[in-house]
Amino acid sequence: MKVKRETHLRDPASPKASPTARALRRSRKGFTLVELATAIPASLIVLIAVGTILTAGHSSWNTSWSKANLQRDASYVMLRINRHIKGGTFAEMEDEGKAIKIYKGADWIRFFLEQDSKDLKCEIEGQEPETVISGSVEELQFSIDSNKVRINLTLKKDGLETHLVSEVMIRNYGK
Repeated sequence: MKVKRETHLRDPASPKASPTARALRRSRKGFTLVELATAIPASLIVLIAVGTILTAGHSSWNTSWSKANLQRDASYVMLRINRHIKGGTFAEMEDEGKAIKIYKGADWIRFFLEQDSKDLKCEIEGQEPETVISGSVEELQFSIDSNKVRINLTLKKDGLETHLVSEVMIRNYGK
């Protein structure tokens, strides 16, 4: 005996509709005006907050990177001057402490600050001066006490400033 099955399509709105049919009905429904009116401003607030956080983070990163670069430049200058002082036999201040001439035997090397351009220059005897740091040297001051040289260096760029002080002994003093 053969049983004939009949398939009845039920109205998705009917209470006897299957859960799938009810979900289908809800998915066709869309957003109401009230839901849109609350979702759009809420989304804008979240987007503005995220944008503000990203902008502040980017600005902080740039400032930190610039400060690190300025400190790296100051360390490089100090290392270079210190190396020449340690290897020298005698040093003398020039230009009221704004320059130093370091002698190594009969040869000399001179570090000086060009005030108008704020460049730190290095001049080796018989050669043209070379720029070591350009445009960011705010202050360079040398002082000498027998075989000790004190260096006071301040670099300033884009509103950032770094300050280093070093005291170096002339190892071959008087030789």
